[in-house]
Amino acid sequence: MRRKTVIGRFRKLLLALVACLLFAVLAPLYFADRRSDEPFAISSVIASPRDMHVLSAPVRLSDAPDLTLNRGNVYAYSASSTASAAATSSIVLDGAVFTLNAAGLRAAGAQAGASLTPVGDLGHAASPLIQQIVALGFDLITIRRGTLHIATADGTILETITDIQAEVTGRRKGQIAGRGSFMVRGQRLAFDATLGLPADRRLPLRWPLKASVKGPLLEASFDGSVDVADDLQLAGAAEVSTPSLRRVGRWFGLPLYMTEGFNATVVRGQLNWARQLMAVEKATVIVDGNEANGRLTLNVAGERPLIDATLDFSSLELTPYVEAARVQFLGFDLPTTSWSSFDFSLPLIRHVDADLRISARKLALRGQTLGQAGATISAHAGKLQADLTELEINSGTATAQVTVIMSEAMPRYALRGKIENFDAGSMTARWLGTAGLSGRATLTADLTSTGYSPTEIVKRLSGKSSLAVAEGRVATDLKVLRWAAKAGQASGWRRLAKSQTSIDQLEARALIIDGVAFADTVRARSGSTGLFASGRVGLADGNMDLRLVVKPNVPGDRPLQVADMLGGEVISLRGPWQEPLVRLEEEAAAPK
Repeated sequence: MRRKTVIGRFRKLLLALVACLLFAVLAPLYFADRRSDEPFAISSVIASPRDMHVLSAPVRLSDAPDLTLNRGNVYAYSASSTASAAATSSIVLDGAVFTLNAAGLRAAGAQAGASLTPVGDLGHAASPLIQQIVALGFDLITIRRGTLHIATADGTILETITDIQAEVTGRRKGQIAGRGSFMVRGQRLAFDATLGLPADRRLPLRWPLKASVKGPLLEASFDGSVDVADDLQLAGAAEVSTPSLRRVGRWFGLPLYMTEGFNATVVRGQLNWARQLMAVEKATVIVDGNEANGRLTLNVAGERPLIDATLDFSSLELTPYVEAARVQFLGFDLPTTSWSSFDFSLPLIRHVDADLRISARKLALRGQTLGQAGATISAHAGKLQADLTELEINSGTATAQVTVIMSEAMPRYALRGKIENFDAGSMTARWLGTAGLSGRATLTADLTSTGYSPTEIVKRLSGKSSLAVAEGRVATDLKVLRWAAKAGQASGWRRLAKSQTSIDQLEARALIIDGVAFADTVRARSGSTGLFASGRVGLADGNMDLRLVVKPNVPGDRPLQVADMLGGEVISLRGPWQEPLVRLEEEAAAPK
């Protein structure tokens, strides 16, 4: 997907959502100032027009905001033929096409009381109907089959609202009311808006506004004010809800696929919108039952859209989002597809900037409670950095920093992390299906890699890792292991895991080069017996070639040294990790 296409979709997503509320503002804002108390209905019988004009040249209706009526058929009608009916005449705009400059004002310094005054020579629009529209001298205006183009200052159309069917009535108790419907990308939305008189006479261009937009996929409401004194601005309480956030994303062209997460969503708070910046203060965000409080900002004024958010969750269930990420990486869901084929390149960060601060007092993943967590995520110009500042996992604490660089030809990744004092038994049981190692452990890793799929990433993985256990157990019977090695016939772990072996002072350090882990230091004790290992394990192909040295009666008053293992029994483990061949070799001269 080309970069400009993705950026355009994000811009359109913002502008189209805001446009739903904006049109509810525009209708009463630009076709107002009437004094009729007759009830209105969009479906009505209209008499033959008394006067008609075909607009052949654009007419600017307002500088603040910059709204232009480009073309349309304009005619007046009245339910009565009496002379007094002229005082209550109504105007119809049939096939009207409007253009709204989303960049802001036409003239930055709009004068009080002049924001609805047209700019330019109206000689081409000498028709009394056009003059009446410009002067807002009507009681009811009906828009049929209207179109609204939302454009930039240079005329580039960002979004188009079509098939506008709307009516705007005159002032009733100091209010202007408008309602109707329109189409956005094939979805029909209904709107209802009420515009009041300025609450403060010192601010004549700030009007109270209540508006709502409803459709099958989206409902939005706004209760606040619209201000055009210096720019088109909205400020007030807002709420947006949808039964499916994924479907809304697909509605606006974002590649979101069918997953378990991102369904029912509600966002409410204090909305402030001006130009290309939208902020929701004191926000409450509810997604799939996960509720958070904080602040949201979306800014599309730069080269890339910028999402800035601070969210605090009381609890956060991660399972549907892990599944969503899995499907998103691949692009479609195939249950039989190997995890190694998924795309980890995160192409979206090439086109979106983000500054996110997320915290949760409780995390849950696939039925496991992980405790409280906090993270900051920053994505700028194709580089993503995620800092996990705190995560309680298996009664331990994890910290990590993940860096992803997408601005180069091949994606690059870096991971630096540490898990302290965690329950190794629970973690190995989750990964391997059995508690291969139990006890309180500390794990560190400093790794880098490149590639698109997990297979490529693992093959190019390099760095270092270490594991330390003060006291624990391994799911292998040391006596059975030595006997099987002497027999030379054992294969696999099933026979060797009938019982466990107690260990203490386990220390394992490994160098990882191109997806192969080389044992730098692997040593432990089991009572007075010393254990020492060397060799390699292929992380990508799953093959191992290890030499385990076992020697009884080693010194116990100091850390185990290589020289202490001279003369011990050497057991080799070769082949696939799941089913290695176990053999006894000659006595060790010196472990390597």
